[in-house]
Amino acid sequence: MKTIYKKLLFLMVLLPFSMLAQNTLNGVIVDAKTNDPVPGANVIVKGTQNSASTDFDGKFRLDNLKNGDKISFSFLGYADQEISFNGQKTITIKMQEEANLLQEVVVQIGYGTVKKK
Repeated sequence: MKTIYKKLLFLMVLLPFSMLAQNTLNGVIVDAKTNDPVPGANVIVKGTQNSASTDFDGKFRLDNLKNGDKISFSFLGYADQEISFNGQKTITIKMQEEANLLQEVVVQIGYGTVKKK
């Protein structure tokens, strides 16, 4: 009878810790055309301070996620993407090049500006 109480007590102690476990998302961001990694891309959980940046291999890691969190992916020259977190452990994001590319470059020189087309 004592062993049953010990097992029950053991389960009662461990159950709250399993509920407090936080979800972690690992992923990689690649170019849609070439499948090359995109280093330095921004990964942000909307409405929180939780964010990450991809490393040289395009990999990132986000901690403390809850189901339903909106995750935004962005990088200069690529269209922004947004997904909803539903308990995934790993994910691969393929970034599409943005159609509106920079048409003009303005260079400011100490005393004036020059436009290059």
